[in-house]
Amino acid sequence: MTLSAPTPALDWRSADAVPSSLPMPELFLGALRPGMRVLDVGCGEAWIGCEVERCGVRYVGVDVNRASLARASSRRLVVAGEGGRLPFGDRVFDMVMLRAVLTVLVDEGELADVLREAFRVCRGVVGIQDFLQTWENPVYSARYEEGLRLTGRHGVFPVREGGTLLYWARHFTLDELSGLIAQAGGDVAEVVEGPSPTRSGNLIRGVALLASPQV
Repeated sequence: MTLSAPTPALDWRSADAVPSSLPMPELFLGALRPGMRVLDVGCGEAWIGCEVERCGVRYVGVDVNRASLARASSRRLVVAGEGGRLPFGDRVFDMVMLRAVLTVLVDEGELADVLREAFRVCRGVVGIQDFLQTWENPVYSARYEEGLRLTGRHGVFPVREGGTLLYWARHFTLDELSGLIAQAGGDVAEVVEGPSPTRSGNLIRGVALLASPQV
């Protein structure tokens, strides 16, 4: 479902930089083994690649943001590509990471495509790290309520800066996220919930999980 709401100012494809607030979860690090091939979807400047490579794995990053890829290319193996049309064959990565990627995919079709592609290219586990709805935080409950008024959808809300609509974001419930993964061809295997820092410096509910492609 495409939003019938105001158009945001920020385009992730052409932005000067793609912010990242999330540290690499221990759940992901614990699943890595030397020799694995790891794909980082929405890698930005691929800073997390250094931490991943220390585990003895082969890291590949993919992103739509050319400026971030240009800065990352001197340090890591990165390629340009859409998360919903990954430029790789079937079952070629041992881990596919989606870290704070789904949160900016408010279009249902686009989100479904990205999840399906992650499971298509994966022969091991897909690691998803993202934000959960935090209604107990008054800042976010107000944002969710505004988003519901504007879009009719739960968990979708506008992110503003200085009165300007930067982009639309989405926070999930765990049941919702698990259902989307199942529809895309995955089975959730492990889940860890905990506090997660946001781009704006807030601390809200977050989740890291590992899911396997359905057989």
